[in-house]
Amino acid sequence: MTTIETGLGNQPMLSKVIDQLRELNIGALISLPQITVVGDQSCGKSSVLESLTGFSFPRAPGLCTRYATQITCSRESQKSVTISIIPRPDADEALKSRLLEFHRSVTEINNDELAKIFEEANDAMGLRMTAADDGPGVSAFSQDILKVEIRGPEQAHLTVIDVPGIFRVPTPGLTTESDVLMVRNMVQSYMDNRRTIILAVIPCNVDIATQEILKMAEAADPDGNRTMGVLTKPDLAAEKATQDEVIDLVLGKRNQLTLGYYVVKNRGADDKISTLSDRLAAEKAFFAGTPWSSIADRCGTGSLQDRLRDLLTDISKREFPHVKAEVDKRLRQRRSELEAMGPSRADQNSQRLHLGRIASKFQAITQNALNGYYIGSELFKSEPTFKLATTMFELNEVFSNVLLKSGHKRQLSPLQKNKARDPVRNINEFLSFHVPLTKHPELDDIIRTDEYECPTPLYDSIMDHVKKVFEDNRGPEVGTFGGTILATVFEEQSEKWEPLVYQHTSRAIALVHDYISHLLTKLCADKQVRDQLWNTILEELCSAYRRAMTHAEFLLKMERGSRITTFNHHFSTNLQESRGKRMAKSLDDIAAFCSKLEAYHVPLDKIGQHTADKDNTQQVCEDIVDALTSYYRVSRERFVDAICQQVVHHFLLDGDESPLRILSPDFVMRLDADQLEAIAGEDAASKRRRQALAREVESLEAATRVLRGSSSS
Repeated sequence: MTTIETGLGNQPMLSKVIDQLRELNIGALISLPQITVVGDQSCGKSSVLESLTGFSFPRAPGLCTRYATQITCSRESQKSVTISIIPRPDADEALKSRLLEFHRSVTEINNDELAKIFEEANDAMGLRMTAADDGPGVSAFSQDILKVEIRGPEQAHLTVIDVPGIFRVPTPGLTTESDVLMVRNMVQSYMDNRRTIILAVIPCNVDIATQEILKMAEAADPDGNRTMGVLTKPDLAAEKATQDEVIDLVLGKRNQLTLGYYVVKNRGADDKISTLSDRLAAEKAFFAGTPWSSIADRCGTGSLQDRLRDLLTDISKREFPHVKAEVDKRLRQRRSELEAMGPSRADQNSQRLHLGRIASKFQAITQNALNGYYIGSELFKSEPTFKLATTMFELNEVFSNVLLKSGHKRQLSPLQKNKARDPVRNINEFLSFHVPLTKHPELDDIIRTDEYECPTPLYDSIMDHVKKVFEDNRGPEVGTFGGTILATVFEEQSEKWEPLVYQHTSRAIALVHDYISHLLTKLCADKQVRDQLWNTILEELCSAYRRAMTHAEFLLKMERGSRITTFNHHFSTNLQESRGKRMAKSLDDIAAFCSKLEAYHVPLDKIGQHTADKDNTQQVCEDIVDALTSYYRVSRERFVDAICQQVVHHFLLDGDESPLRILSPDFVMRLDADQLEAIAGEDAASKRRRQALAREVESLEAATRVLRGSSSS
């Protein structure tokens, strides 16, 4: 059944699309399906290519060996040969324009004319062909690609890549040791392409086991699934033992290549007049004889050509959807990188505009982060650490719970419910996130990076302790106590507040600082700009953190180091409640059960007698404990709110001088010309990076148009 060749299902269309991608240098970015001919110098590569393509390469010394050559054959009614240059991927605009201008097209050519065209191509690429060629920018090998397009009614659709033959000894005045390495790396890079069929050319009259090109192929294709061996110069394998070894190799008895080996016959070195048809006829006659007739299906240029065309079609069909997907993905990535770099920043206006955009995005994201508005942004989904409102709420809540459960030195009374609460020692156990206390060394002299293990509250008698303090500090008061006694026991009772507050404030500062650093990294891909911008705002950030820490110290001093004062009516309520509970507890021993009332009761005369039995010290100390209990509760609640609202929310998050407000459009507008240039001015490396990204995006966009056009064919 005949297959109608339409769309991408046929090899000519596939070859055309892939060749167009290669012209756009996409092959340097993404692996493309291709056949690459590799081998040592003088292994017969040129003759193999000549037989496969029908194109007689010029015989002048040094030609066609200094760069990769892409040979594309296509069947058309008119004969023609077009030779052009695909510039190297990193060519600047001037060189790229000059190389693209090279274009030669002929119909009938002879060896002399073809040699002249190749010499012109070598000159355009800046190649050193003789020892006398030592001008600036001249080299022995080039990363450019010479493209040879061969059209004609007898041509078969095929594209092959010829790379320079590997060599080991440099030629004085022409090639160097670095050229040896460069060619080897170039050949290896083509072979490493996972979509390359490696055509390893090896003479029949050498020891296969010692061939370096096969070792390189094995390194690139360990399983041997995409390497085919081509054995040349069978006429030089005169000994029967050598012929038997070649036949065993072709029959698969000695090789590990899935694609196997083929044998072709080269034209002689002195044959300068025979035509392609003459050479094919001579090859056919040669392989008709013994011992080659036993492997006839793998002998001759025709068999090799048919097999290569089928292989290229198969790999092209299989890999084409993946190539398209990779082009789309890489284009998105490069566009994103180029967009992150912003427009070119050659003057103040463009520099200020670039920084202004970063600052505006920073403030917009930060406002959403503080307001808990996480919907509609991929950033909050992919990076939960940016959920600042959630993080800070949890941090404040844990701080409040720690102070409630473990912030007091002694259990104030067995009547308190605090005794039933589990004490908290390590705050990290209750946080769902990691706090980067030691990540940023610039904070070392501002925050406290050591972890504070909060001691468990003591359960010894608070009354005994208060009695000792009272006896050590009592004055002339009768039936009451001085304010210094309550202040003394309160300061001791709240001694854990200081390390807890410093730890909490340090954690809040570290989280805010890491948020700013991380978000700036997300918004500014250009490391140079990001580093300069960071260094510019760092001093102001540290000043904001110091203000927060100083205010925390102020609140500690006000709450623990000043006169005991409160106007909170809950103090009186708490005090009466404490006294009532103490009275109720003391009456338990004299309470009697009344069966008629089915309840406990205490006679009035017993109450009077019971209260009268206390001595002065006992009564005063009970009053001190009750006052301490009531005041500690009021003070703790007031203090927690002050720390969370003032230190964290005002000084670190929402205040006008918050560190989160520093990187803003107003900040950018205040920058002078020197600051703008220092922060956003582009250095040579950034300019080169921008140009490289722009060239790559341009090539990928053109590739997308080619692929889109092929899909609609």
